[in-house]
Amino acid sequence: MAIQPIVRAELSPSLQINRLSRLRWGLIGFELLFAVLGFSSAFLVVSWPLIFVLLLTHSATNLLLHYLRDAKHYSSVIFIGSCITDLVLLSCLLALSGGTSNGLVALLLLPVAIGSVLLPVRISYLLALLAVIAYTLLLQLGDMTAITHTILESHQHSALAPDNEQHFSQHMLQMWWAFTLSAAMISWFVSTQAQLIRTKARQIAVLQQQQLQQEQAIAVATYAANAAHDLAGPIQIMALLADELEQPADVVVELRQQLDRCQHIVQTLRVNARDIRRVENRQPLTELIKQSISHWLTSRPEVQLSINEPLHGNDIILSGMASLPAAIYNILNNAADASLAQGNAQLELTLQQQYQQIVLSIRDFGEGLSDARLAELGHIPQPSTQGLGLGQYLANLTIESLGGEITRSNLPEGGMLTQIIFTSVKVKYD
Repeated sequence: MAIQPIVRAELSPSLQINRLSRLRWGLIGFELLFAVLGFSSAFLVVSWPLIFVLLLTHSATNLLLHYLRDAKHYSSVIFIGSCITDLVLLSCLLALSGGTSNGLVALLLLPVAIGSVLLPVRISYLLALLAVIAYTLLLQLGDMTAITHTILESHQHSALAPDNEQHFSQHMLQMWWAFTLSAAMISWFVSTQAQLIRTKARQIAVLQQQQLQQEQAIAVATYAANAAHDLAGPIQIMALLADELEQPADVVVELRQQLDRCQHIVQTLRVNARDIRRVENRQPLTELIKQSISHWLTSRPEVQLSINEPLHGNDIILSGMASLPAAIYNILNNAADASLAQGNAQLELTLQQQYQQIVLSIRDFGEGLSDARLAELGHIPQPSTQGLGLGQYLANLTIESLGGEITRSNLPEGGMLTQIIFTSVKVKYD
């Protein structure tokens, strides 16, 4: 059975940039269509050549996005720059074609909506503020001629000119408030919903990853149980055949010892499987770690173990810890094998308990690992000449599922340091 490394799915920045580019092409096409319609109907503007220059500039900025699709580390900067560029160019186009009296002034809200979807909440609020500032400038600068023209007509044709001027000012103020509230509501609502969707998507991805890991762990455990069951019969037959050999040669003695060891391993597996069901639902973490170390030491009498226990503070009470001893056994076995491979039967353990954190440090005296192997260890099943290479991988899955973490590092003086860290605010209390 092959176990593949699990990669957490994330939204691709290049895909987001590509979608933004297509959306902006739609906006540019919309602008161009209305520019052509206005030009054909002799719509009053300040300068048609300047409007078409701005449209060409808008198109050029969107062509630039095509070359920035692979800039994954700068995607937020690209989104911010695109939204601000859209606000500026739209403001200039509106200033040349009637300002706030132009019915297309609502397009200023489009960059705000886009930024609310793609960017963090604070930046979306900043874009909304920039849109309000742009609208205010259009209201103050772009409509000066229309205001003056309206006031002059009021003085010439009506004795109620001051009232007309006041009503016109109130109408402009109401338009400003309406736009400001629209920008604020769009920014708040869209950004909040987008953030909620991103959070839920991350949670779903984590749950899918955990489910896949659990399915892989269950599959491996099933294979191990089947292997133990299938090995029991052949080992017993070989033990009987070894007993019937007539000559007590050294080879026969060694064969008998190895068969006894196989029987002991299978029996230990059965006992451990039975003990898993006896593990208390909730118990102190340090107590369980000490018990696991003590039980492991009885199976590896050739290892010399020194333990330092500077325990201070309150213990952590965990639930669902039936699989934790097996994970600790595996890590200790690998550390012991690494030391024995270098002719050193020594391990150094430190169990620290400080405030809200419990750390089990395991120092071996092996040759260490390369940086590449060290980065993959526990995350990707490693090739092994003596087994499936799944031990460290499953140990990581077990400890991480309980809310802990494992760190591994090479020591300058040789060997490797493995640390199992549990923090009370992160552990699983189900």
